[in-house]
Amino acid sequence: MHTIQTAVSGHITTIWLNLPRTRNAIDSQMAAELSTLLGKLEQDEQVRVVVLRGRGKAFCAGADLHWMNDQGLKPDKKPSYVLPRLFMSLFGFPKPLLAVVHGAAMGGAMGLIACADFVLATEDARFAFSEVRLGLVPATISPFVIRRTGEFRARQLMLTGAELDAELAREAGLVDIALSSDQLEDRLGELCNQLTGNAPGAVKTSKQLLIHIAGKGLNNDLLDHTSIVLEKTRQGREAEEGIRAFIEKRKPGWKNDLTP
Repeated sequence: MHTIQTAVSGHITTIWLNLPRTRNAIDSQMAAELSTLLGKLEQDEQVRVVVLRGRGKAFCAGADLHWMNDQGLKPDKKPSYVLPRLFMSLFGFPKPLLAVVHGAAMGGAMGLIACADFVLATEDARFAFSEVRLGLVPATISPFVIRRTGEFRARQLMLTGAELDAELAREAGLVDIALSSDQLEDRLGELCNQLTGNAPGAVKTSKQLLIHIAGKGLNNDLLDHTSIVLEKTRQGREAEEGIRAFIEKRKPGWKNDLTP
């Protein structure tokens, strides 16, 4: 990989966007490497949490403008083809995904943020849907941003292109936790420990369930789906181990890094 790096600590894998000279702007290679890596991490049973961060002075400056302005690209290399698929792979990633933001997060970077389950930011981080300033449209990120902020807040942010500090971004629903750099690392560690302490299969199934049912109306098909998920997990090895551990007043196997 040339545009990203990884670091592994126990069950936590950190993905570092690693193009600091361009403030980690997303180009076709970075998008391809991220998508490929996410596919591998999804299948790796040792990975329970993924953290997305940026090297250098900024989290991500959005889509690379040289790439955006290239008129000679093949259809499957165009940003309009590549970016929505990247964001969908992030949004649908079945394990907890955390984004840690520092410096600037502009344009397409807001798509990375909107697809994360938890967003932590340093107090001096800055955010903007900067597309309209450049004559562009925040099209490919919009489905994911609306899910995070709601429709009318997304309208206000995307139509003005206004820059937000971390607290305003938190109020808008784009950021979950805004702290000083030192405090942020401690909170990140606490959150990762909390997530990795849960049954990994149950966490994965819960996230997939939530993605499936979000926005759907209440009907018998939906209720049947939730019943099937519950019955399948209730009869699974994790539930058996978790309930037995609770009754026996001990830690379940996954907290001891054992396979239940």
